[in-house]
Amino acid sequence: MKPEISEFSYGFALTNELVGWVALSAAPVFPSLIEEGKAGGGYDVKLDRPGVPLFLQFKRSHCMVRRTAKEHQTVVASGGTLNVPYYRFPITEALTSDQHELLLELDDGSNLVFYAAPRFHRRNEINQAWSRADVARRSLFVAPWTIGPLDDAQHHVAFDGTNTWLCSEPRALEVLTSRGLQDRLNGFLKEHDQPLGERLPSLVADMREAERRGREKAQLRRSSRTPQAASLSDREDVSVVETSDRRFIFEDEPVAASAPEPAPPVSREPIPLDGEAATLRHAADIAAQVFETQMVIVQPK
Repeated sequence: MKPEISEFSYGFALTNELVGWVALSAAPVFPSLIEEGKAGGGYDVKLDRPGVPLFLQFKRSHCMVRRTAKEHQTVVASGGTLNVPYYRFPITEALTSDQHELLLELDDGSNLVFYAAPRFHRRNEINQAWSRADVARRSLFVAPWTIGPLDDAQHHVAFDGTNTWLCSEPRALEVLTSRGLQDRLNGFLKEHDQPLGERLPSLVADMREAERRGREKAQLRRSSRTPQAASLSDREDVSVVETSDRRFIFEDEPVAASAPEPAPPVSREPIPLDGEAATLRHAADIAAQVFETQMVIVQPK
């Protein structure tokens, strides 16, 4: 069953819920809104305090209800368990995008990088989860390194209430719940006690280096394919969505089955910045435009 919700609506709901986590302070960084930052406003990062970036790539979950579904058959045939109904989301094919390879390089142990996907797919379910502040608890967080390098074939992450598998060749995956993500963030904060403002230049340099490594590996992979197959690669569809409105309604949202969602028009150019604020905005730009992720700065309260 195709999802009735979009990646934007799910990402919006999840991100705004993370902001309200009791034990942590989490602020999503929207590049052109940094200059509006103020305490209690839409942007609240303390550059003189420790902080770690969390990179999230939002996925829509398809609900699979039949035992004839491919993932169920292959997992059961391998001796594993995948209960019906279950959910799945695709990993962008290497044939058409460098996305997964880039995320693998960003997820090198010095950053927190996850695919985030919901355990629901209907509009009424996201509305219910939103009203109960239950979006994160009903989500799954999968680090790219647990998936590892992939070939040009189509791959999905399939999951029920207990089990998570990488398919087509089934392999069990280690994943995090919202509680596990909070624990991981708290552990990372204890290990990285450098003020965020001091860390930003090295963060930007590390992100650029991850991009270089990812592009290089993708190019090596493409060069090993036939010329006809290689000509289909290198397509990058980038949409950067920015909003400061925390009041959101999911009922009238248009949903496209396969076409990318257009970004809403930007009403003005960002105000010129310098110093740490400019570096932070630059990091958020790279996160959105290169890695197609939402960067969230997490700090202790």
